[in-house]
Amino acid sequence: MNAFRRLSITARITIGSALVAVVFGIIAVIGVRVWVSALQHNATVTLLKHDTASFTETLENHPDQPLGTPGESQSIAILDPNGTVKVSTMPRSLRPRIDELATAEAGDARTIATANAQYLTFVADVKTPDGTWRVLAARNLDSNVLVLDRLSIALIIGAGILVIGFAFASYVLARTALRPVNNMRRQADRLVTGRSDELLPLAPAHDELFALATTLNNLIGQLRASADRERQMVSDASHELRTPLAVLQGELELAELDAGDPDALLHDIRSSHSTVLRLSQLARNLLELSRIEAATSRGHATWRELTDELADAIDRSRALAPDGAPLSIDFDYSPRDEADGTVALSPREFGRVLDNLLGNAVDVMAEIGGSVTAVLTRTPAFVRLTVADTGPGMPEDFIPVALDRFTRPDASRRSHGGSGGGLGLAIVAALVTSAHGTITLANSPNSGLTIVIELPLRGEPQG
Repeated sequence: MNAFRRLSITARITIGSALVAVVFGIIAVIGVRVWVSALQHNATVTLLKHDTASFTETLENHPDQPLGTPGESQSIAILDPNGTVKVSTMPRSLRPRIDELATAEAGDARTIATANAQYLTFVADVKTPDGTWRVLAARNLDSNVLVLDRLSIALIIGAGILVIGFAFASYVLARTALRPVNNMRRQADRLVTGRSDELLPLAPAHDELFALATTLNNLIGQLRASADRERQMVSDASHELRTPLAVLQGELELAELDAGDPDALLHDIRSSHSTVLRLSQLARNLLELSRIEAATSRGHATWRELTDELADAIDRSRALAPDGAPLSIDFDYSPRDEADGTVALSPREFGRVLDNLLGNAVDVMAEIGGSVTAVLTRTPAFVRLTVADTGPGMPEDFIPVALDRFTRPDASRRSHGGSGGGLGLAIVAALVTSAHGTITLANSPNSGLTIVIELPLRGEPQG
């Protein structure tokens, strides 16, 4: 069995088909042999009845007339009521057994084997005024056996030819059916070795192999996109880390030079500490983004948990604003009562979305002042979060790429990426996308930026 499993699919289909054909061939040969044998038996019995018919008719209708002589091909024995053989043309090998044959039931056909041949015998009774006469008839079965044997040989040869033809046809069909698989395998080998960047070939027929190739091509596309994102992330991270690391190296060299000046040394240490904080925040954001994209299951939050997290996030953002800054931070939500359904974000993840959006707005408007408002509303289909500020807005040409990693606008809104090295909005977009939501950015007609997030609602999670 293990050896069979190690064979190719084509070989297994061919062997399996041949075995099935052999089984059906054996059944067919046996069935035909039995059917022909039954036909021969019935035909022979009919002939035996015909052989006895003329004698039984004479005994019934004309008992005083001579019985007549059987034909050359007829083996007949006639016994009177006393058991005396009156007429007999039985073969020599059956003559000693006439008394035995006469003991059979009337109308029965029996097979008798002798040293040289096999015979089928038949007994017919005729009732006369003198008593019951018995007419025995016999037919040699050698010709029937010979015909049956030759027919069986012919059937076996024919079945063997059919099995070979069936196996060959199965091999050809299997090879033809699996040719698209071989093409896909060869293309996959070229993809692995990097000799090709094409997708797997699609079969012309929209069958199971077409569906398999389509699914695999989708998987390859996703893997390529993931690999491209990883390469881009490594490249962008390297670029982002290079500047603060160079700054940190310069600051440490200055600290070494200013070792004799306590005030200058303290300034260098504080500057280095600020740079280290930037590096630490960037690393945390990178890890957070990787965790979001790698997650296979998401949390959930109810309407009450969302509104509670909104209130907490407003408090955290207010704490970030400098003391005395002319900045108003407020929120609102509707409806006020408990509502059914959940979104596919945990309360902590929703808080991260709020912290990034509100924190970016606070960073931009801490000096110029204004207002930041977060509004949470609910419809039967989704939850909408709107964060609007009265700041300088965002360059129109930057809005399409604002959600990409490590992107920053010009100096008018250079901090809108937060302190995470251009990853704040990227993290928000990743969380919203993971919850099957949407996020849109647009400048307000007068001034400021408005960000709208819609998260689809689903039924209450089952415990």
